[in-house]
Amino acid sequence: MSARNQLRSLLSAAALFFWVCLSPSIAVPGNPEVKPGLLSKPPQIDGVLGNPEWQGASIIREFVQYQPQEGAPPTEQTTVYLGFDRENFYIAFECLDSRPADIRCTLCQRDRVRGDDVVSVYLDTFNDRRRAFVFETNARGVQVDGVYVEANPRRNRGRRESFDRVDRNWNGYFLSAARTTDRGYVVEIAIPFKTLRFPNRKIQSWGLILRRQIPRKNEDLYWPPRSRNINGLLVQAGELSLNRDLVRGKNLELLPALVGGKALGDKFRPELGANIKYGITSDVTADLALNPDFSQIEADIPQNEVNQRYPLYYPEKRPFFLEGKDIFDTPFELIYSRKIVSPVWAAKVTGKLGNTSFGVMSALDDRPAAIEIPGAPELNQTATYRSWNNVLRLRQDLFSESYLGFIATDKEMGLSGSSLFSDYNRLVGLDGQFKITQTNRLAFQLVGSRSQVEGLKTALAPAWHLGFDHQDRHLNFSLNWFSVHPEFEAGLGFLRRKDIHSLNLRAGYSFLPESDYLVSVTPSLSYRRVYSYGGVLTDVDVDYSLMISGWRQTFLFLNYSDTFEKYNGVDLKPRQFRFSLFSAPLAWLSGRIGGSVGTSIYYDDQPYLGFSRSLEGELNFRPVANLVLTTRLEDLNFYESPRGPRVYRVTILSQRINFQFSRSLFVRAITDYDSYYRTIFLSGLLGYELNPGTCFYLGVENNREWLPETGYRTVGRYYFVKFSYWWRV
Repeated sequence: MSARNQLRSLLSAAALFFWVCLSPSIAVPGNPEVKPGLLSKPPQIDGVLGNPEWQGASIIREFVQYQPQEGAPPTEQTTVYLGFDRENFYIAFECLDSRPADIRCTLCQRDRVRGDDVVSVYLDTFNDRRRAFVFETNARGVQVDGVYVEANPRRNRGRRESFDRVDRNWNGYFLSAARTTDRGYVVEIAIPFKTLRFPNRKIQSWGLILRRQIPRKNEDLYWPPRSRNINGLLVQAGELSLNRDLVRGKNLELLPALVGGKALGDKFRPELGANIKYGITSDVTADLALNPDFSQIEADIPQNEVNQRYPLYYPEKRPFFLEGKDIFDTPFELIYSRKIVSPVWAAKVTGKLGNTSFGVMSALDDRPAAIEIPGAPELNQTATYRSWNNVLRLRQDLFSESYLGFIATDKEMGLSGSSLFSDYNRLVGLDGQFKITQTNRLAFQLVGSRSQVEGLKTALAPAWHLGFDHQDRHLNFSLNWFSVHPEFEAGLGFLRRKDIHSLNLRAGYSFLPESDYLVSVTPSLSYRRVYSYGGVLTDVDVDYSLMISGWRQTFLFLNYSDTFEKYNGVDLKPRQFRFSLFSAPLAWLSGRIGGSVGTSIYYDDQPYLGFSRSLEGELNFRPVANLVLTTRLEDLNFYESPRGPRVYRVTILSQRINFQFSRSLFVRAITDYDSYYRTIFLSGLLGYELNPGTCFYLGVENNREWLPETGYRTVGRYYFVKFSYWWRV
């Protein structure tokens, strides 16, 4: 791309940016208001609505369908009771069902409810229409919680994420109980105000959304009504008024943990750590982790690592980094906390004061990831490194659903026993998001970095992004520009590519039959064009897609891609057809099958265009309510040509078996097989989870590899135990 064209793009983007800054957002009128009843006596959370304590509660019955027929009355009646006292917010759902025997409810681990009848409460405690705490429960009282982030700036970047934008990695303490009846089911919930963050003032006004899902009917019900003609969910929330002084979140939480492990042929090695959380105010929280327990109780799902041009992405699962994670999100993923591999200590302060959200984080890591700049040498694998990692994030709310943000990161790195400041990566940036109308959003980001690795320095290297998104009842349209300098480095972030100017366009139109068997049909077209900083065309992608949703959570996705890619100076033009089908036809059975076929690139010093065929699937089987069997298969074959010899085959087979004795006690077995590396991973775990912080685990892991002389044999076995207890002072 020529310098003139780059300048023209920058001037156009700047003009559009300033126009948007002067354009106010359009508010959604008519949000209903509800005042929960002040209860004189706390109701007993037991799943029985006969308690007289609920008699003073406010009542909501006006639920409306969002799908399959937007705006239609529900086929099953739902009544919600709302109450509160100084310490808790109380919600009870009475969910009638004409066929109670068909209610889907699994006894499973916390946050593992999938495809069940579920009720949900969204609490936008700052009423800023950007972020909400989510509390969910199925008909057995199994808890799910998370944080909903409106218009997350990193959505739709090619990774698997939930359709409802809820990050269920956040854990909060609340009480729930549920019972099925001959008329349906009842759920009771108590949410302590200490679990939440909210403004430090006496009278509270929060956003409130209530939701009920009936999966066998594809029925999704909301109060207040939700419309596809508005780009955003929280802007459509009702107003929850609490006009009494509440018990604030100013509290101390202690989470000591004892973790011990024993490798094969080694002795048992116990370690003691602690996590401390202090609510400075109801809207500002400090976290400190000393010798933190970052053990991976939940193993990563295996991914194919063969013939991959870009690094694989693994989601964060460690609780310390998940608290307040959304504050650090920007269009570029500048904070990818899995690059902080093994912290000795970590500290963080996050919160919101007025219209300003902020986050400050610092961590000392004794196994850091490398700082990568062109020409820099690789890390000495026999040496030990340390890094000191620091992050500052500020975000100022503007208008109704807009913001301006600032971020700065600093990674100082050096050999253990020498200077910690010999190498570094430092980064600063501005970003923003603006709601232009009810259906349009504009986002931007401008970042610069400087780095030094073993005396090799870079100049100030830029990266910038400009994006536009339109979403209404039928039309979805997005236009994004990304530009990343070859020497730009985010030492604490995740970037798949550098040295790019990338234009990305996507347009889709939804036809909405809204019947029981066919809910929506969405054809779409996406286009991507990428140049290097030197002006060389490196990629052109044209994708034609079709998404069909219908009967009993059935989703069919069809895609054809026509691509040009320049790799190592070679021009290649792969073409692929892909499909994916997911369905949950029965309460005890759900599954997904997908695959691809077409020409594909073999990434090597001398790349060439070969032929690939893949098949993948997942089956979830629940023969009884407390047993879940999950099997995943991925099989990829690559050939020199459609009729030529096979170059490689990768088969990954994973199986999870989970048996739940009660809501707290479970046993789990995992088997992962990789045919390419000829490895087998076996894992067994006995767990007791009283709440998100009080738990006990006893487990064993066994790694087996194929050896030509002996076949499969154990090359590593590891026993581990963990105990932690959550004190709230």
